This record gives sequence, C-alpha cells and structure tokens, in this order.
Amino acid sequence: MSSENTVILIPANKPSDALISVASELHGRGFSVICVDDGSGAEFDSVFADVSGYAEVLRYPKNRGKGGALKYGMNHILTDRAYTSKKYIVTADADGQHRPEDIAKIADAVDQNPDALVLGSRHFTGEVPLRSRFGNSLTRIVFAVAGGRKLNDTQTGLRGFSLKNAAIFAQTSGDRYEYEMNMLFTAVEEKIPFAEIPIETVYEDNNSSSHFRPVRDSIRIYRTIFLASKSLKYLFSSGLAFIIDYALVLLLDAVIPSALSMEIAMVAAWICSSLTNFFLNRNFVFRSDAPLIKAMPEYYGLAGVVFLCKAGLLELLTRVLHIPLGVAKLGAEILFFVSNYFIQKKLIFGRKHKT
Repeated sequence: MSSENTVILIPANKPSDALISVASELHGRGFSVICVDDGSGAEFDSVFADVSGYAEVLRYPKNRGKGGALKYGMNHILTDRAYTSKKYIVTADADGQHRPEDIAKIADAVDQNPDALVLGSRHFTGEVPLRSRFGNSLTRIVFAVAGGRKLNDTQTGLRGFSLKNAAIFAQTSGDRYEYEMNMLFTAVEEKIPFAEIPIETVYEDNNSSSHFRPVRDSIRIYRTIFLASKSLKYLFSSGLAFIIDYALVLLLDAVIPSALSMEIAMVAAWICSSLTNFFLNRNFVFRSDAPLIKAMPEYYGLAGVVFLCKAGLLELLTRVLHIPLGVAKLGAEILFFVSNYFIQKKLIFGRKHKT
C-alpha cells in the first residue's frame, strides 16, 4: 500500500484546529505524518500538542517561511533512521485546502509514477477567491513561457515525489512561497517529469487563514520566475543590447559628417552593445563557467558573422529598397534574435568546462 511507503509533510504556521483533524485522519489511513511548526509561537502549543498524538512535530522558534519549513522536513526524513523504509514524500498545506482523500490520491499516484513530480491540480471551479484564481492563471501563463512546460496549477502545495528527488528539492533555493515555484524550475532543469492529478478546490472561510502576502510574495514569485528562466533573462539581455545598439546607430549616423556615417555608426554601436551582451549572457543569463579566453572568441566569431549578415541586409533594405534605417534596423534585429539564443545556449555558454 502507498500509505506504508509515504511520509506526509505538512508545514504549519499559526494553524487552526483543522490541522488536528487532518493529521488524525491521515494517521488513521496508515501514513507517517510530519508537521513542521514554522515558528508559530507559544500560543499554538496546544494545537501542536494535540497534533503530536498523530504526527511527529518538528519545531523551531523563528519563522523561516514555507520553503524553509519544507526543506527542514525533507532533510529530517532523508537523515532520520526512522524513515529509512520510506520511498515517497507528499507535501500538504495546513490550512484545510487539501482533503485527506486527495492527499491519499497523490500518494497513490507517486507510487505509480516514482520518477515524477506529482502535482495535485486544482481546476478553480465554483467559489474561488479572486486573488487565487487570478494569481494562478497569471503564473501558469508566465511559467509556460519561462519554463517551457504547460501546467494547470503552478501554485498547488499538494505535491508528491520520491526520496531520490527529495534530495534534489532539499537543495533548491528559496525559503518562502517562491520555493514552490523554484521546485518546478528545478524539475525542468533536472528533467524530472510532471504528472498532474485532479483534486478538489477547497477554500475554508475564503482562504482567510492563508499567510500568503499578495504583494510581497507575488514579487518574490515573479522574481524567481525571471531569475530561473534563461529565455526571459536572454530577452532582457538582448533587449538592453538592442536599445544601446539602436540608439547609438541613429545618434552617430546623425552627428558624423561623412558619406560612410551609417557604416561607422554601425561598427561603434556594435562594439558597445556586443560587449554588454557578452558579459550579461556569460555571467547572468547562462551563468557559464567558460573561460574568457575561450568564450569570447567563440562569441565574437558568431557575432561577426551575424554583424556582416545584418550589415548586408541593412544595405539591401536602406540603399536598394529605400526603407528607413529605423524600420530596417528593427526588422534585422528580430530576424537574428532567435537563432542567436540557441547558438549561444548550446555551443558557447551551455557546455560545462573543467576547472
């Protein structure tokens, strides 16, 4: 049975009595349950005292955040001999959103898909708080673009995975609500497959017990998405380089009194923008360990080819077809944007180098 192989991990900060009934029912179903008290304070001692009759309670005095509590619990499971016979972990929320029968459903699913990150996927039907419906819809779209994977519910806290994958997720960065988004990007990077299992959408008292801070935690989540996505960071890097290049070409072409003003402007602008793009891509976008002596010649070999192609295209568009320089420049940049990304990702900055 999946219950014999699975530990249910519940992070809790200032929980209601609902946590007691959930722990009790899961215990009755044969699950081992761990509840991490995320610095709730002495006034919640009675709740955790009752929970301890059905679960192991781990406590620390200062609030670390949901991600910190989850990683604390994972590391405990991975290192404590009491759990050496276990194979899986299912994380669940303490606010009553996850029914014991749905938690058991995720345990069964991960038992059948041990290599996957199994997500309890809500479909947001019925009376759902607007902030929850809107927040999940937005992060779902952004994650699909940034992570390249389409998921129905990116913010679910009901997740199942093997202890092997738990060792990976325990090293994932983030201590608060952004941690769960980082988990998804870690799964993408580590090529861990996803499996989504439909669960009921439950919001007790309009989700008033949630400790999610809409502004601060949303900023954390979207910052996480941006920093974890190579494609979004590349878009930023290329956009900044384009602005520098575009502005300098137009400025220098206007102020240089020469028949070759456009050519001189293009070279000067290219030098400035390409240096900006190179260092951003190497150190920020791809976080490459490629030494400068190797990466820079490769980058400028590619950049030189692209520059000559764009120069030829601009000559054709402006001098033959008489298209305005601003319009021609914009079209040429868009044309070479996508090819540059994949060549840099795979051939220049994507390879591992021995130190």
